[in-house]
This record gives sequence, C-alpha cells and structure tokens, in this order.
Amino acid sequence: MKRFIVGLMVFALLLMPLNSFALTDNEAYAGNQLRTLGILKGYPDGTLGLANNITRCEVATLTMRILGYEAVEVLGQGKTFTDLPSTHWAYQYIQNAYKLSVIHGYPSGEFKPNNNIAYAEVVAIMVNALGEQTDIVGAWPNNYLDKAKALGIIPKDSVVDPTRIVTRGEMSVIVWDTLLIKE
Repeated sequence: MKRFIVGLMVFALLLMPLNSFALTDNEAYAGNQLRTLGILKGYPDGTLGLANNITRCEVATLTMRILGYEAVEVLGQGKTFTDLPSTHWAYQYIQNAYKLSVIHGYPSGEFKPNNNIAYAEVVAIMVNALGEQTDIVGAWPNNYLDKAKALGIIPKDSVVDPTRIVTRGEMSVIVWDTLLIKE
C-alpha cells in the first residue's frame, strides 16, 4: 500500500504544470520591486499571482507602465484589432504599445489580448520597448533572443524554449532586468 501511495504521488507530481511549483527568489524579489514602483499591480486579494501565466494584455500594460505611458494617450495612428473592443480594460495600453511599435498583433488582424504569451514574444516586446529593434538580424525568434542576450534582458547563457508560456513571476524578472540595463 505504501509503495502504491508513493507511486501515485510521483505520478501526480509529473502531471503538475511547471508553473504550479514554488516561485524562485528572483521572481518574488522582482515582483515585489515592480509592485513598489507601481508597475506590477496585484489582485484584489493583495497577491501578485506570480505563479499565474501572464496574458498579452497584461504584458502590454506592464510595458506601457515601464515606459511611462500609463495615464496618457500616445499620438498617432492606432489599429483596429478585430478581437479588441474599445471597452476592454487594456485597450488604451495596447493601442499605445502599437503606436510606439512595441507590439504589433497578428497578421490575421487579431491581438488576442487574453491569450497567454510565449517567451520569445515577451523578449521581443522588451527589445522593442528599449528601441533596439532596428538592427535585428537573423530569423525569428533567435534574432530577438540573441539581441536580448546582448542587451542583458535575459542571461547570456539562457536556453529557454521560445514557445514556452511565461508566468507573471518570469515576466517580473524580465521586466526588472530590462529596467536595470545600463547603456
């Protein structure tokens, strides 16, 4: 019976999604720093939800906050995304991010605001937010990953599946590291 229970526990652990495990110290630190700066806002219960996946609209919002565009409208031509009503809570953040060429959406005309976001997409957004996308060479997504490593957005020895979904904690580390970049 004991062997059965141990086997069942091991099986259950193997089935758990990766983001259900404990946060790293770096994620907790970065999340708390971003909360202190007013960049990362928590949930009504006071938590930051760092183990939760982050959505595309949340990334657009964080990016506009780090660039200082939280309470302003960027001038320029916006885009009518087919799946983004003007009543969406992050509409203005997404429009600002588009106007600043930080985020582009999909060729289908969609933005997919409530979808999870992949690692390569997050890294590309941070490179774009720094204005470093003009001299990108090579094929997607390695071109942006290499640029992010050179800039210090992600560690130089980073080996991460570019399609892996990012958590709020991981995004906190990426944003924090982006904020710490020195020219």
